[in-house]
Amino acid sequence: MKHLFFTSLVVLSFALLFLFVGIASAQDVLRLDEDESYVLNLETGSKQTYEVFLDSDQFEGTRLEFNIYVSKIEKVHILDDYVLKLETNMENPEWKFGDDIYHSAEVIVWKGKEEHERMVPKVILSGEVPKPIKTVEEPGFEAYKEIDGIGKREVYLKLTVGTMRDEATLETIIQNLKPTMEFYSTNEGIQQAKSEMDDNLEEAKGKIGPTGLEEEIRKLYEEGHPGWASKLSEHYKELSVAAEPPPLTLYVILSVMLGLMLGSVFVYVYVSRGGGKGVDVSQISAELDDTSGKIDEKSSSINAISTKFARSEDDEKRSAARELIKIRASLNELSNEIRTIADRIKGFR
Repeated sequence: MKHLFFTSLVVLSFALLFLFVGIASAQDVLRLDEDESYVLNLETGSKQTYEVFLDSDQFEGTRLEFNIYVSKIEKVHILDDYVLKLETNMENPEWKFGDDIYHSAEVIVWKGKEEHERMVPKVILSGEVPKPIKTVEEPGFEAYKEIDGIGKREVYLKLTVGTMRDEATLETIIQNLKPTMEFYSTNEGIQQAKSEMDDNLEEAKGKIGPTGLEEEIRKLYEEGHPGWASKLSEHYKELSVAAEPPPLTLYVILSVMLGLMLGSVFVYVYVSRGGGKGVDVSQISAELDDTSGKIDEKSSSINAISTKFARSEDDEKRSAARELIKIRASLNELSNEIRTIADRIKGFR
């Protein structure tokens, strides 16, 4: 019985030991110091904090230097076989870790108990922002995985704690140091294409509203074809001008004025022929003056529309502007005639 008790105690002790080791191995062992870390632009000398640089856009070919401060987390057991893997997709990378310099995209450092006991050296990476070329998908050809397109490309710098399988590969991953440095490669051509596309699509939307074609043009840009997206957005804008319905505001203005003018003429004829006896003629005259003022207001609205059309590059709109100016001149004459009618009605008192 006593033998069974001791056997059970030993088994329980080993179980607790393995559990403790498992928990310890799952713990984070290093910390990336965002506040101390920074990025240098080696061409301009400008300096940005790690946090500010995250998710930023950088022009291709720019030489950058990342200075990453890493420290050990207190009271966490670090196993002897733990290592730190450094990796990036920048062009011409050069890593500095302590006194060691490496020129490969991936490198494993911080090996062995002796290095673990010292302070973790600052991680320095210098390199060039790669070209903004990325893998894209072509609708209907998703099976082809190696299609390259032009567009904002994700660039990264990763630090990973793990155990080593060989000099270049991790056997297990213990910790990915966060936040991972990620930003985007771009160039002036891509940015200009996006700006032109956005302007063209917004102008078209203002004329004909949102459409599925607008969404497809934006997808074309996102899927690595900024040049075609910009060109198609220009043609789409031109088509939207041709498809644009006549301005509803103009119809409303003309309808209201037509009603006002017909009403004024009716009142004049009615009063001049002796109708409306007992009606306050002075009030009618005042209302006609008010009607004339409303026509003047609508005439001003037409003037605003004609001015907008006159500034357009479209020949049809400029021609419409000239016609609107003629209509406005006629309306001004009618407004004056209504005032004359109002004056004549006053004479019937």
